[in-house]
This record gives sequence, structure tokens and C-alpha cells, in this order.
Amino acid sequence: MADTPNMTGAGLLPSGLLPSGLLPAGLSDLMPDQARREAMAITSLMESFGFFGYSPVDPPLVEFEDTLLAEGPGAALAPDCFRLMDPQSSRMMALRADMTAQIARIASTRMAHWPRPLRLSYNGAVLRVRGEALNPERQLTQVGAEMIGATSPANDAELAVAALMALDRAGVNRLTIDLGVPRLLEAIYGDDIPPAALVEAVNAKDHALVRDHAADHAALLSALLDIPLGGVDGLSDGLSKIKSSLPEAAVAMLAEVLEVAALIRDAMPDVSVTVDPLEQRGFDYHHGIGFAIFAPGIKGELGRGGRYRTASGNGIGEESTGVTLYLERVLRALPPLRDEDRLYIPFEDGLNALAGHVRQDRAAILGTSQGSEAERLAEARSLGCSHWLKAGSITPISE
Repeated sequence: MADTPNMTGAGLLPSGLLPSGLLPAGLSDLMPDQARREAMAITSLMESFGFFGYSPVDPPLVEFEDTLLAEGPGAALAPDCFRLMDPQSSRMMALRADMTAQIARIASTRMAHWPRPLRLSYNGAVLRVRGEALNPERQLTQVGAEMIGATSPANDAELAVAALMALDRAGVNRLTIDLGVPRLLEAIYGDDIPPAALVEAVNAKDHALVRDHAADHAALLSALLDIPLGGVDGLSDGLSKIKSSLPEAAVAMLAEVLEVAALIRDAMPDVSVTVDPLEQRGFDYHHGIGFAIFAPGIKGELGRGGRYRTASGNGIGEESTGVTLYLERVLRALPPLRDEDRLYIPFEDGLNALAGHVRQDRAAILGTSQGSEAERLAEARSLGCSHWLKAGSITPISE
């Protein structure tokens, strides 16, 4: 009996017939121009966070599972993590699906004695078991910042402004930030748990289903949904009409989101600031203000952040606020890179000439052709050079 070929995926192709460069679903290579854009964007974003006082840290790609996926930010992402066995310790490890939990770990251990609030920034790749509808990629690049020990709406606003300014400096224009209160529904229900069907109806902004599932809270939730989404002033006017019907905890939450929105609006007048008080999608571990940043023409948010509590062995943790920017979407929002000026150094001018121009911060490349001038110019064009060194002078290369 002949050997059965090893089939892959849904049994479509024998493994021996797969293209040699095929990658798993959701993974891709970055080509030179893409990689250059990504590197430049990371540098710009990290520099901007640095201007706000956020110091960079660089955690490892993989950690012990019980540490990485502890309560708080880590636990919320447990279903998204790949696991593997550490052959040295025989303990299970997990590849990070998000970096927030790692920054919180660093802050609560190695930097526990540092003054608060502690401002940290980071960038790196994360890997997830499955992609999302709007972004099927499973390996993603994150750039972000966390303020550990943040205790006030002013801290939330600072982090949001830092992210908005970082995007603006990188070249992303016409930004919108949408603020929400992820735990507002829980505050309205108090000791009771909102029905799952109601949560889905609220997320879908389905007024009829909300009324069907909200029971005693139907009138209040309908009134909240009826408030026009948008700016701070409109929300403030709408909330004033139902304030007396809201629990004290909900009133405090809404007062905070209005304060944060006003602070952001004052600091970033060119940014559109909107508030959707019942928005909770994607804020799995946040318990205070949450926000998402958008740019026109880009599906999905460029970044997401808000207030959360770090994991802690004593079950208390620290009040913190943070933001994560999703670089794949940020790159889509950036204008195209302009062509880089690059100098072609003829072969006979040698490595000394190449090094001399690079010392002057000039992009240059050493040719290999020893043929005619026409052949060397053809090589220069093929290498993407805009100028060449002709008899010691930098000369533009004509089309």
C-alpha cells in the first residue's frame, strides 16, 4: 500500500507540494519599504512618548504562563496566547498576545520602589492564536505607554494626549478620540449582574432589545442611548436630565469621563473628541475611562487605552492607565514615504568613498559594475539611487 501523503490545512495540498515560502495564515514578511516605514514610525512614536517623560522598557517575547496570564490585563488575553513547554524548567510558558501585562509586571517587581506615577513606554511584536475580522494578522507590532500608579482623570487625559500627539507628529492627521465608560452598565446594576443579552443589545445600540432585556432599568438605559453621541457639551446637557435617576457610582464615572474629555479638547483643539458612555467593546480589563483613537478612511481603531488595575499577589494591584497603538493600522493612516535620496558610489572609488559619505549621514551604496558609464548608471537606477559620484562630484541621475 502506498504511503499516504501528509496533508495540510483542510487537506487541500500534500505538504511536499506547498510553495517553499508559504507562511501560516495571519503571518507575513515585511519587504524593505514596509520595514523602513515601520522602523521610522516606531522611532517617531517612541520619541514622542519620551518627550512626555515615558521611559522605554523591553520585556521578553515569552514568559511563564502563570506570570504572564495573571489576573488583570494578562487574564483577559489568555485565550489569545500560544503556549509551549520550557525544556529547562518543565514549566508552561506563553507567548505574549499583548504587552500591557508585562509592563505592569515590571512595574510591580523590578520597579516597585520607583516613585509613582511611573511612566513607561514600549514597542514590540505580539502573537495571537487568531486574528480579528478587521485585521486578520496574527503577528502584530505594538507601541504604547503605561502610567502605573495613576490616580486621577488628569492622568487619563495625559496618556490620551500623549498618544494623540505621537500620532500627529508621526504624520497621522484628522484624528478622533472616542471616550467611553466600560463599567457604566455594571455601576447602574449595582450588586446585580447585567444579563448577557442586555450587554449584547447595548453594544449593538439596539433600543428595542435594550428595552426587552433591561427590566427595571429600561427607561434609564433608553434615555442614555437617546443622548446624541458626540461632543462634551451635548453629553453634559443630556446627562443633566437623567442625573437624578443614576446611582451615585455611575454619576461619578460620568463626571470623570466628561472631565477627561474636556482636558483632551483643551490640549488638542484640532482633535475631534466624542463620548459614548455605554461603549464597552474591547475594554475587557478596563474599569474606569476607556478610549479608542480613529483616523478617517481606516477601518478599526489606531489605538486603544484607558484605566485598569495591575495584577498583584495581594489581590489589590495599582491603579494605572495606558494606551496601545496598533502599528499595522497606524501605517495605513500615514502618508506614503517620499523617495529617499541615495548616492551611487562607482566601484573604483571604493569603500573609503562609501564610508566618507555615510559619515556625513548620506545614504550611499557601492556599485559592483566595472563596465561603461551607461552600464554603471543602469546599475545605479536598479539600486534606486537618485545621484551618483562622477569624478568626485555628486551628480543627479536623469531618468
